[in-house]
Amino acid sequence: MERADVERWKSKYLESLENLERLESRWENRLDLVRRGLVRSSLAAEGNDVAVDACLVELRDILRRDDSDADLAKLIPRLERTVLDSEQRRELRTRQVAEAFAELCRLLLNLELPRELRKALKGFAKRAQAAAGQSGELPALLGEFSRLQQQALTHLQPEQPARPGLLQRLFGERGETGSEAPTGERTAQDAEPLSAASAPLAEPQPLLTPDDAPATQETPAALPELATAAADDPAYALPPVPEPGYSAIAPHLEATLLRLLDDLALPDSHKPQAEILRQRIQGSLNWYELVPVLDDLSVLVLALNHSGQSEFQLYLRQLNERLATFQAGLEDVHVHRQDGQTQERAFGDALRGQVNELQSEVQEATDLDSLKLSLDSRLEGLLTSLAEQQAQREHREQEASQQLSTLTARVAGMEREAQQYRGHLEEQRQKALCDPLTGLPNRAAWSERLDLEVARWQRHGGDLLLAVLDVDLFKRINDGYGHLAGDKVLKIIANELQRRLRKTDFIARFGGEEFVVLLGATPVAGAVTLIEQLRAAVAACPFHFKGERVVVTLSAGLAAFAPGEDADTVFERADQALYRAKRAGRDRLEVA
Repeated sequence: MERADVERWKSKYLESLENLERLESRWENRLDLVRRGLVRSSLAAEGNDVAVDACLVELRDILRRDDSDADLAKLIPRLERTVLDSEQRRELRTRQVAEAFAELCRLLLNLELPRELRKALKGFAKRAQAAAGQSGELPALLGEFSRLQQQALTHLQPEQPARPGLLQRLFGERGETGSEAPTGERTAQDAEPLSAASAPLAEPQPLLTPDDAPATQETPAALPELATAAADDPAYALPPVPEPGYSAIAPHLEATLLRLLDDLALPDSHKPQAEILRQRIQGSLNWYELVPVLDDLSVLVLALNHSGQSEFQLYLRQLNERLATFQAGLEDVHVHRQDGQTQERAFGDALRGQVNELQSEVQEATDLDSLKLSLDSRLEGLLTSLAEQQAQREHREQEASQQLSTLTARVAGMEREAQQYRGHLEEQRQKALCDPLTGLPNRAAWSERLDLEVARWQRHGGDLLLAVLDVDLFKRINDGYGHLAGDKVLKIIANELQRRLRKTDFIARFGGEEFVVLLGATPVAGAVTLIEQLRAAVAACPFHFKGERVVVTLSAGLAAFAPGEDADTVFERADQALYRAKRAGRDRLEVA
């Protein structure tokens, strides 16, 4: 009977130890979940400052270790200081840019300029100095300084007409003509000898007629719909010359401005201003109100940019505060865990002592009555100790569960916010990689995809080819028909090229009238066939002006990647092949 009681109490003690081990295992799992949430949140916050990124990398390294308490306590204050230093450095860079504007104005003022222009430069210098520390003002200052600098250069070199800006090209005077400057890689094309076919047009006339167009291959059988297209297809009609006035483009302009306004994710403080601007655009917007509307829209765009920066800075500060709170919560959990272990050990020692004393009294007992009294007293003490220990354990478990639930909720909230920021950043990234005119990937997207494909080719081998395509005599389209016609030609050509490429191919607008194509897992012969089909498809587009056919052609250069070559070398070879195609009469393909 007595031995059975001892075994029963021993079994209860062992059972309590097992419960404690299960509780510790549950704590470890929850702590691991919290660590993973912090790691993901820190990854979402990277990319704005090198020093902050270094601290976040160190934070992830600390969280992956078990003995992280001391290191984490040291890192949190340093992370806070680093975020504040990052903000100060950003403000310093902004002031330096504003001061650089003022210095550039002083340099221009040393030149012999008209009084009106000197006055405008002085006013700009004062505004630039006053805008120090306001990053949202820098884009507007840059645009204004570019205009003033262009005026100064025009005054100093009147024999070289200034290249018109975007608004001038879209809404310039009726007699005004201009040419879109080619990209930096295509400036050598301007050096091509002038001929009867490439001389500037004295008056609007067809770009190329079927009689003076360069010799091309016959249209492939795969393009009958283009070869037999009607000459008066409105989809391929070039706008009349001179370029249409405001009344002709007002619906398109209003739709574009409203679509841009809809795409702006403005903060609540700027939504009333956006609604007023929307009403101005929708209600009889005229030529004279267009410039103020564009100015107000630019203010909203700059406000959105500044709001995005402020929002991200606020997110970093909140993340820092939450990390500090989380650190305090982890320390509390750790302290409660140590206290619980200490109390469990003390209870175990006390229980063993009472059992040992009970055994001694049982062995030393001389009569049954004294033994019963001694056993009753000892058992009462044991039951009281067990009840107190059970109450303390339940209280500790409840506190630990509440703390872990709070920490888990915080981590879940941080993960949701991080996911929202990741989605927003990815959306902005995709917009930044798209050419707004043609809808094709732009030069930045091309560089990103090129690095990926080159790395894949170096790892797995195979065929990888690069083609450069350029619209022949595109300058004459802008000069003869206006920039709206040039934009329409580029959009149609981009659509024709993109829909005839395979899903595995990649095309981008490299700049101006130049396109680049990346062909993976394609032999040279197959690439030549594909590029010839693209070239023939563009030549077969039924562009026309006032019912008269306008032939637009492409020249192309093709190069294959060879072992040991980098992307720049291959692009240079394809570019040189393109030059050879231009010199050989255009509307042709040359293989490097």
